Amino acid sequence: MIKITYFDFNFWRLDILRLCLSYSKTPYVYEKISRENFIKKKKDGDFPFGQLPVITINNRMHGQTSSLAKYCARKSNLYDSNIENSLVIDQVLDWANDITLKIAPSIREKNRQKQLKLRKSFIKNDLKNWFAFLEKLFLNSSEKRVFFTDNFSVADITAWRVIYWFWSGKLELINNDFLKEFPHLNNFFQTICSFEPLSKLNEFKEITSKKYRKKIKST
Repeated sequence: MIKITYFDFNFWRLDILRLCLSYSKTPYVYEKISRENFIKKKKDGDFPFGQLPVITINNRMHGQTSSLAKYCARKSNLYDSNIENSLVIDQVLDWANDITLKIAPSIREKNRQKQLKLRKSFIKNDLKNWFAFLEKLFLNSSEKRVFFTDNFSVADITAWRVIYWFWSGKLELINNDFLKEFPHLNNFFQTICSFEPLSKLNEFKEITSKKYRKKIKST
């Protein structure tokens, strides 16, 4: 049995692991941990790299989101044996991590004025640039303009999940209209939103609340 440990809320680092495993009907357990308990266990050295998520397999704990995502993808036939296609997948995973690191300071900052200043700086200097990078990768790697490698993979799950995070309205000051400036990514996003093998999963429905599922259909 695979056990995934993360905080008690949805975030792409967790969700891509769960979606991959659920897609292939691979059994897993989601262990939710409070921040207080995480801090205590982290001080005790319980987590490799001192971060979440982690995956426990045969009583051995493993970390690092990209490595975990590749493991879950391989378990679910959502990676790729073609070395060039796997390179595309890896770039999407790295893009997700990079754009998260770019916006993270404006999430973690406690001072309200500094937080808004950081968010405005991200929107001005990073938001469109990083989505332009992703769209260019999509155009360069996808011949059919449906999936990143023309075979549904963890790259599509990851790109969709991060796009959804920025599009959902849950990030202050970021209006989802920005996605319309990237028509190919927008079409990709809408396609994955209605891709039944994924959208029928309970994990997908958990990520996209009823409010946002209606919003997707009207976009």
